[in-house]
Amino acid sequence: MDQIAKEVLAALGGSENVLTNTVCMTRLRVTLRDPQIVDYDALNNVRNVLGTATRGGNGLEVVFGPRVIDGIYHAFLRLTGIEAGTDALFPMSRQESNFRVQINSTPRTPTVDQREWDSDHLDQGDIETLKELFADEQERSTADIVPKPVAQAKDPCNLLVINGPNVNMIGLGLATNAEVEDFSVILELCKETAQSEGFARCVCLQSNHEGDLVDWVQDAWGNYGAIVINPTSYAATSITLREAIRSVGIPTIRVNLTDDEMPSCLDDVCAEHITNNGIASYALAIRELADLCMA
Repeated sequence: MDQIAKEVLAALGGSENVLTNTVCMTRLRVTLRDPQIVDYDALNNVRNVLGTATRGGNGLEVVFGPRVIDGIYHAFLRLTGIEAGTDALFPMSRQESNFRVQINSTPRTPTVDQREWDSDHLDQGDIETLKELFADEQERSTADIVPKPVAQAKDPCNLLVINGPNVNMIGLGLATNAEVEDFSVILELCKETAQSEGFARCVCLQSNHEGDLVDWVQDAWGNYGAIVINPTSYAATSITLREAIRSVGIPTIRVNLTDDEMPSCLDDVCAEHITNNGIASYALAIRELADLCMA
């Protein structure tokens, strides 16, 4: 655990860049002096790191599995010398949180108020406007818009999994899910499926900010051969994200955990949209992309 903690701290920019640190569920939470110097490639290559999620302007969660988080956290505390439980940015801790993990024994049908995109829910007028805006785009053939995947060597390629707003909250508070007791379950599924399908690397990122998603898509060019994206509400609203996906020309599949009736401005630049399969949507998307990248 000490070596893992050392590698994580180095990728975060060293102890001088860590202002506070705490632990919650399966996540090491830190407040950083300068988030721009974080080496995400190195961080995601550390053993047992499942993925990362941004929180606010200076916050970052490093997600681990439940079996290793305590040992890694205590090793991290020894390295930083920062007292546990001093995280002002993230006051929620395992002991003090009002959130409780709950696994439902029976399936539930999400209501409009329970959808991931609750805070960005569009009224009927907004939906009609979006439908008109993208009518011409939807009529065009996907083949005319999405660049065909460039033939690649049979060597394994790298996979990038991008999650948008609120996905990191799945399993917490009101976002409980019969399949998911914590966000780490999704990330672990992605890592395991990518490995079994022959991908060399699988990097999982999450942010609530549109610009982060756009930056990650752009940075994938030349570094990743495939993208799985769950943009949640940004699927309906982000023309900028659409243009980023279109411009890099990387085979991309959009996923959604539930039946998605929202109009989307991304589907014509994505190779496929997989929905209403729960977290299995990620595994299905990864298998489809493996066929595209490594056929």
